[in-house]
This record gives sequence, C-alpha cells and structure tokens, in this order.
Amino acid sequence: MVAISDLSYYGKTMGDVSSRYLKSYFDTCIEKGCDPEKLIEAMQTGPKPFDNPARRFTNETVLDMLACAEQLTGDTTIGLTVGRNFRPSTFLDIGLAAISCSTMRQVLEINERYQPLTQQLGKTHLIVKPDIAMITWRPYIDDPERMRPVTEAVFAGYAVIGRWLTWLYDTEMAGMSFRHMRPANSEIYDELFACEVIYGARLDEMELEPELVEMPLPNANRELLKILCARLDKLLLQLDTPMTAQSETYHCVQAMLTEGAPNLARVAKALNTSERTLRRRLSKEGVTYRGIVEATRKEACEVYIKERKKSIAEIAQAIGYSEQSAFTRAFKGWYGAPPSEYINTL
Repeated sequence: MVAISDLSYYGKTMGDVSSRYLKSYFDTCIEKGCDPEKLIEAMQTGPKPFDNPARRFTNETVLDMLACAEQLTGDTTIGLTVGRNFRPSTFLDIGLAAISCSTMRQVLEINERYQPLTQQLGKTHLIVKPDIAMITWRPYIDDPERMRPVTEAVFAGYAVIGRWLTWLYDTEMAGMSFRHMRPANSEIYDELFACEVIYGARLDEMELEPELVEMPLPNANRELLKILCARLDKLLLQLDTPMTAQSETYHCVQAMLTEGAPNLARVAKALNTSERTLRRRLSKEGVTYRGIVEATRKEACEVYIKERKKSIAEIAQAIGYSEQSAFTRAFKGWYGAPPSEYINTL
C-alpha cells in the first residue's frame, strides 16, 4: 500500500483533483438532496468554487464534502451513484481518448497514464493473466472507510463506462472486492457489478474475463487518439508546475467555447481578477488573450475534424463562431484552405 507520505510521483505531500472531477461528486450530492451551501461550507473553498475550471482541490476537500453529504442524507451509496453517473464526457480529453481506443486494455492503460490530471486520490493498475484480468485500486489515503465513496465511484465508473464503450450492457464482472466493510444495502452492489461482491478484502479489485479487455472497440480512431494523447502529455508535464496566467486562461476559454465566443470579462471574473490585470499578466508571459482564444479554437477544431462526427457548420458553432464567414476566414488562416476543401483532402 502506498503511504500518504509516499507521493513523490506527483511532487506533492498531498494530491489534488480537478474542478470537473469534484463537480461530478458535488452534482450527485445535490441530486441526492444535499444543501449546496452546507456542502460548500464543508469544502472550505469559498462561495463559488467551480467558477474557475482550472482550479484544483485537495483530496481532503473531496472527502470532507462526501462525509458531509452522507451525514446530511444518511445515504452511504453516494459514491456508487457518482460512478454510475460517470460518462466519457465527464473526463473531457481523457474520456474522448477512451472512446478512440482500439481495445479495453488500451482504454485502461490510457486512463492509468493520465489519471493524475483528473484525480490524485489513488491509482488504478491493470493486470492481465491467461485466465483473468484484474483492475486494482490503491488509494493514497490508507483508510478504507473514509475512502469508500471514492473507491466505489471508481469501480462503478469502470463498470458503467466499460459497458458503454463495448456496447455490452449486460456484461458481468468476474469478481469484485472492496477493503471496506459490507454496506447495509449490499444488494445494490450485487446488481451493478452482476457478481458476488466481497467486503473486508485485502485489496480493492475488479476481476474481468481476459477476452473482454482484448475485444476490439467499435469507435476506434487512431488519428484522433494520437492528437489527444499529445495534448494530455503536455498537460501532464505542466501538472506539477505553478499555474500560469496563460494556462488558467486556456482552461477557462476551453470550458467556455461551446457557449459562444469566450469573453475576456467573464474569463477574468472566473479567475478572480480584473481584465486589465489579466492582460498585463498574459503580456508578461509573452502571449495575448486573443492568441490564446485562437489557439484553443484551432486545437478544438482539429479534434472535431479527426472525430468526423460534426458538419462544418456544427464545428464552427462548437468552437464559438456564430458566423460561418468568420469561421471560414480563421480556418483558412490555420490550414491555408477553406474548410470544405481541406476536409475533402483528408
């Protein structure tokens, strides 16, 4: 077991989680009837914790919020519900990369590699033997009962997303073991994992038939996966460095793209600063707000092109262009040809 002090992999004494990951737990707690103000009070993050999508939160913030939610509702299955609500889109580029993988083995390896971008509460690892495949979860906080909601969310997410990716919605797990004690309503767990669930075990572990992890996936897209992994590798390298104005602005612009052209005033507000101060900080780093917006749009456009699921008009709208003519001008500047001509050459 990895001790709390043994987190040199992340360069931190304690790990943290992304804003989007914490929000997935927060939203489920609200769905379960929790008072949002009481949850935020338990989190001790200030009144608007999710305004800045680049913000990260300590592991203790997640666990304190979940403990508060259980106390407010008396529901000990909140973590399980969080995992059942997980979808590839919950994990942004990691989720899209998962959809683009060729096998479940590749999905699990991609997830393991980029987990720190989403959460640093623990680490999963895939082991494939001739007769069985195992997904192990090793939390970095060695307290099975305190970690129980997160552990259950992790494995419920594997069950739900795995079935979604393979289109095998009735897939049974070969086995499921938890280190924490048996809950009062264990039949919910039996139903979700469709196998015998063991509690008080030595390891948190899911067992699968080995054929399942090797089966081809229907939406494999090698070109898109390559682009996404390059982006994720870059983010992984930046994870242990201090957040810059450029990286914070990038995350905000990326999150706001689908809602229209990102607005400087709104980005500055999300970052709890003024427009003037944000411009000055970006200038010191040798970049401009406009340049970040255009680079983020081009990056998103490239993903949509390789994904091959949206029309040209839909791509324009998805990256914040309300007018087709403006998108066409920008596209020609990026690729040297109008969208229809460029896409036809692919």
